[in-house]
Amino acid sequence: MVRKLGTALDTVSERANRAAERLMAILLALMAVVSGVAIAGRFLFGYSLFWSDEVTRFLLVWVAFLGMSIGIRRGAHPGIDSVVRALRPNVARSVVRVALGASLLFFLVLIVFGGMLAQMAWLQRSPSLGMPMTVPYAAVPIAGFLMLLHALAVGGHAHGHAIGDQDG
Repeated sequence: MVRKLGTALDTVSERANRAAERLMAILLALMAVVSGVAIAGRFLFGYSLFWSDEVTRFLLVWVAFLGMSIGIRRGAHPGIDSVVRALRPNVARSVVRVALGASLLFFLVLIVFGGMLAQMAWLQRSPSLGMPMTVPYAAVPIAGFLMLLHALAVGGHAHGHAIGDQDG
C-alpha cells in the first residue's frame, strides 16, 4: 500500500515536473524575445516598449520559482552530502529525515504565506500593464506546492543519502 502510494506520488511529481520544465522553457523564450525586441527597439528605432521591463521581471520571477521546484525534483540543490555520508547509517537517516522535515515545513510556509500574499495583492495593479499583482505573486505558492510534492516524492528515495539524491 505504501509502495503504491509512493509510486503514484512519484508519477504525479514527474508529470508536474515535466509540465514545469516546459512552462519554464516557454517563459525563458518569451523573456528572451521581449528583451531582444525591447533592446532592438531602443537602439535601432529609438523607441522603447514601456511594458518590456515589467514583463521581463514578472517572467523572471516565475522562471526562478519554477527552477527551484525543478531543482528539488532533480536533486540539483546544494547539500552537505559529505557530512551525512560520514555518519553512521542510522544517524544519517535521522539527519536526512530532519532535513526533509525542515524542507517540507519551509515549503508549507511558502504555500500558506505566498498564497496570502497573492490573495492580498489581487486589488493591486502593476504600473505598466495594469495586471493584478496576484499573477507574479502566485509563483510563490504554486512553486511551494511543486517543491512540497517533489520533496515528498524524491525524499522517499533518499534512504540515508542526501535529500534529492536519486541514486539511493
